[in-house]
Amino acid sequence: MLLLCLLTSNPLSAAGNSLLLASSDYYPHYAHDLPQQGAVSEIVRQAFLLQNIDITIEFMPFARAYRETKNARYAGLIGGWYDDARAEHFYYSQPMYANQIVFFKRQADDINYQSYEQLAQQQLRLGLVQGYLQPQGLLDSQPTSVSVAHDEQAFKMLALGRVDLVPADKLNGLYLINNKLPVQAQKLDFLMPALELRPIYLLLSKKQSGAEELIRQFNIGLAELRRTGQYQQILDTLLPTP
Repeated sequence: MLLLCLLTSNPLSAAGNSLLLASSDYYPHYAHDLPQQGAVSEIVRQAFLLQNIDITIEFMPFARAYRETKNARYAGLIGGWYDDARAEHFYYSQPMYANQIVFFKRQADDINYQSYEQLAQQQLRLGLVQGYLQPQGLLDSQPTSVSVAHDEQAFKMLALGRVDLVPADKLNGLYLINNKLPVQAQKLDFLMPALELRPIYLLLSKKQSGAEELIRQFNIGLAELRRTGQYQQILDTLLPTP
């Protein structure tokens, strides 16, 4: 009980070698029920281990993980995208790898557009996960949108016709469709080209004591993983190819 209280009150243990991090489930990159909790979790874990730091990850919806990490209830977020507003509250690591963001749709729907404004004019409904960053041009077009707590919920609504488009990482969408919604797999598709590429970073709260030094240590560990080939081995083992 004493150890639990210490971890709860201080994301970095007194010994300085155990770090409490928050994460959402973001398949297939990181999730509570993936092998090794996913490729991103394993990259973070192994990079810190090279610096003699152990990590513990607690999983929850992204909006909560972001809010509680921002307030230093947790030392950091396992994965996140860059945003200027976020950078006011978090230190960012070197990027691990990039997500390819695309629109998912129902296969039977013929959706064509040249701009985000055209999507808004067609009154297409978008399923957006709370707390996720969206392309600024998409937000500026003020689309009709429905907020959901997590990715799986967004794809369920897409399959049921409650929304028309879901912007998501390509691997994330394909994983959820094939593994969580197999009955709907033949009904859903995605549009190309990709909207953008978004690198994934480790984020540490600026309210966390020693966070800037921890980011430096993580970056050293990440560079070592790449140098030895362990980084690529993690990706090859834990991250599915599209």
